Amino acid sequence: MGESQQLIDLLNALLEAERAGVETANHLQTEYPSEELNEQYKQLKKDEAWSCAGLHSAILREGGKPSMQTGDFIDKVAALDSLKEKLLLLNKGQTWVARKIDVALGYGTQSETEAFLKEMKEKHHTNIGEMEKYLLGK
Repeated sequence: MGESQQLIDLLNALLEAERAGVETANHLQTEYPSEELNEQYKQLKKDEAWSCAGLHSAILREGGKPSMQTGDFIDKVAALDSLKEKLLLLNKGQTWVARKIDVALGYGTQSETEAFLKEMKEKHHTNIGEMEKYLLGK
């Protein structure tokens, strides 16, 4: 498998993970409503949806075909008992995405894809930091 296909496969894995992130935000908002977390839930959902759209475009730009699948992360989050466990796993998932973005950047993407991935990573780090603030206060 060539580097180009490896990049496409990685971007598709991220796309599937981000779709699961949108579902995870919906799950948290529905099952664990919280005035304290509502804005974070909304921002998370907005950022994950933004990432889905950007990854879809990046995959096409890089010569690939976007996956139509959704990752299984939501199932892992939903299976946990407490909100704290769910939020800790959410942050681990966000950290995983940020690490995979670094891998994707190592493939030498087109400049528009590179800029998008860097912004996506920044959004993930922001969301991780906001959730850590909440978790540390609990």
